[in-house]
Amino acid sequence: MLATLREVLPEKGRAAGAFDVVALEWAEAVLEGAEALGLPVVLSVAPHLGGPSLPALAPGLRHLAEAARVPVALHLDHGESLEEVVAALRLGFTSVMLDGSRLPLEENIRQTRLAVAVARAFGATVEGEVGAVPGSYRGEVGLEAVAYTDPEEARRFLEETGVDALAVSVGTRHGLHKGPVRLNLSLLERLSHLPVPLVLHGASGLSPEDYRALIARGIRKVNLYADLALAAGRALAEAQAEDYLGRLAVAKEVVRELSMARMRLWWG
Repeated sequence: MLATLREVLPEKGRAAGAFDVVALEWAEAVLEGAEALGLPVVLSVAPHLGGPSLPALAPGLRHLAEAARVPVALHLDHGESLEEVVAALRLGFTSVMLDGSRLPLEENIRQTRLAVAVARAFGATVEGEVGAVPGSYRGEVGLEAVAYTDPEEARRFLEETGVDALAVSVGTRHGLHKGPVRLNLSLLERLSHLPVPLVLHGASGLSPEDYRALIARGIRKVNLYADLALAAGRALAEAQAEDYLGRLAVAKEVVRELSMARMRLWWG
């Protein structure tokens, strides 16, 4: 069943899975896993990842979400402009992210506040971000400095925008991690007192212990893409099937099992 972000996020101490999907087969795999576990889930689309265009992908995703036996939020991940946010809302997305994290705080607030006003007219929820999570979705993570979330800036951002969830930067990076991840758990502890659910981006490559520590300190939505992409790519390369559909079925099974494993871990 179709839901908003507010309707799928749990109370503190648990986190919902938000999976960036680049094809309907990925979405089917994630939803099969969520239904098997009886857990709500977020289907996200990040346009800059590539794959089918938003207008091409959205009708199928909305159909799958409406038919699901668990609550499903259809979410635009890392919307880079108000125009992109509006396009997603018109296509039936129930949640959107306006990512102004690399803008000056004043401009981030201005653009996100506009996104919230538009989203409310559609009955949709909004995620914002303060402090930029570095890295790239393609290839290994970059080594640029982490722009940590400032708690006072985050508090002001929330007061002036009215977002429903806040993505925070506490040491993770987008992309495929190589080596240890240095999480700033003391910062997250301070951010956990903010009055909205906190969101973790750049969650690939973390250990079960990392996830537990982050969720215990207020993370209530965990985004995942790179781990899924890597696992699906390996499955396609190693599949014994000779035809395309046979290989695709193998990759779909891997996406389903990995997303289920993460949902079990994050929900607790």
